[in-house]
Amino acid sequence: MQNIILLEDQAMVRNVIVETIDDFSDRIHITCADSVKAGRELFESQPWDGMIADLTLGDGESLELISELRERNIDIPIILASGFLSPEKLQEAEKLGIGHILHKPFHPAALLDCVEKAFLSSGAVPHVPQPKSPTQEETVEAPHPMHGHLLPELFAMDRHLGLLFRLLNDIPKHKEVAKICSSSLTLAMDIVRAHSGFLALYQRDAKKLVLATHNGLEEAGMPWNIAVNCKLDSTPFEPLLEGREDYIQSVVDSGLSYSCWPGVDAHSYIAIPIRLEQRAMGVICLMDYREASLSEQHKNTLGLLVAHLDTLLDNRAVHAALQDSMKETLITLASLLEARDRYTKDHSSRVSKMSVIFAAKLGLDQEAIDLIQTGGLLHDLGKVGIPDSILLKEGRFTDQEFARMKAHPAIGDTILKNLDGLGRERQMVRHHHERMDGSGYPDKLKGEEIPLAARIVCVADAIDAMTSHRVYRTAQPLSFCIEQLRLNSGTQFDSAVVEVAIEAIEEGLIETQATSQMEQISK
Repeated sequence: MQNIILLEDQAMVRNVIVETIDDFSDRIHITCADSVKAGRELFESQPWDGMIADLTLGDGESLELISELRERNIDIPIILASGFLSPEKLQEAEKLGIGHILHKPFHPAALLDCVEKAFLSSGAVPHVPQPKSPTQEETVEAPHPMHGHLLPELFAMDRHLGLLFRLLNDIPKHKEVAKICSSSLTLAMDIVRAHSGFLALYQRDAKKLVLATHNGLEEAGMPWNIAVNCKLDSTPFEPLLEGREDYIQSVVDSGLSYSCWPGVDAHSYIAIPIRLEQRAMGVICLMDYREASLSEQHKNTLGLLVAHLDTLLDNRAVHAALQDSMKETLITLASLLEARDRYTKDHSSRVSKMSVIFAAKLGLDQEAIDLIQTGGLLHDLGKVGIPDSILLKEGRFTDQEFARMKAHPAIGDTILKNLDGLGRERQMVRHHHERMDGSGYPDKLKGEEIPLAARIVCVADAIDAMTSHRVYRTAQPLSFCIEQLRLNSGTQFDSAVVEVAIEAIEEGLIETQATSQMEQISK
């Protein structure tokens, strides 16, 4: 006998599942729990042979409990049921070793197929279950007619209640605008079963949209260097943000491709406005959705989400989020740029960490340190404008190629100057290749004409370059860096920054490409 827990918070769904399995086999005994807490208590009481778990419950997600079980080495087979699993949730389920996913709404035959594979095909129980009806084939292909009739309605109700729970309980738990936006986008995608989507905030004075968060665009084959912002008139959302429409929906299965954002196309999309105090402040775009049309329930749930966002956000928070989202998107862009080349992978991250250490040792305040941390992450952003034939070249640059590469600080500055609130980061991006003796580039600044933050990033950038492997040379040890820093102090590098950099090296605070790779291997 297999003792199985059914973790499901909707009583009617529980009853139908139990009756369906009872009619199928007398080799399974089911005990029900309606919450994560109740499920946890059952696992504390005795050993169990398996579990069927709904993803979303009244007091949390079943993945929380499953994670606890795996940490305790309870490696039982689990069937996870859900109305819509995002790529992130699917990945989490895979990491937890969940081998059976049941997508709601499901036919009883699909449930029984999962049950047989998960619980009745192990060594302890014969592969072929003992059905109570004449044959297994008849049972699987023709389950109780009432169950087949009721299940779609029950699952629709269950799914709707789960969505409302996330809207009213989960999203308000977040305090940061970025997390509220991310959770709201995921929920909106789940409501219409969209494959991908994005949320953009509106800069009304500039008539620009700024990408705040997106989901599934990479899986949909979108370009990795998606635009950070765009003019409103380059999108189809002007009627929403000017208040002329409550939502926009494309024609389904038209065979057309719709441009929802520069470089981002969809076969179908739904867009809804984000409103603050009845004024449109952004848009949620849901692409390649699976619902044939927006039902009244879909519209009501999306409307409730928009109304709820009005109570969770305020104008100051949205303005701050605009700045943060631009920074995060640019940082992601810089990281993706580096990841394409094994020699530069994580370079900006290491430069940022070093720069923070140097800034702290120089006694700068926290605001300046935070600024330098961001500047370090963005310092090579301008390389997005360098051709791949140069950027990814395995070997030394020709003079002409090096001249092109030297344009990257100015290109990065051009990118940032069109974005509000990033003026101080621009200084590090533009001037991190200037030299104290005035022989650097692009502006040949000298001495203290070079902003201190840029002088700090310059030293960190040089250390990481010296200690990173290249196809034409091996990585140099930190002792070599100390020699070069001393040799070029006052000419290439700021003497005060050199002093704290050497101090940090001698204290073992510097992470190099080699130590970073060793840490990743050990994990």
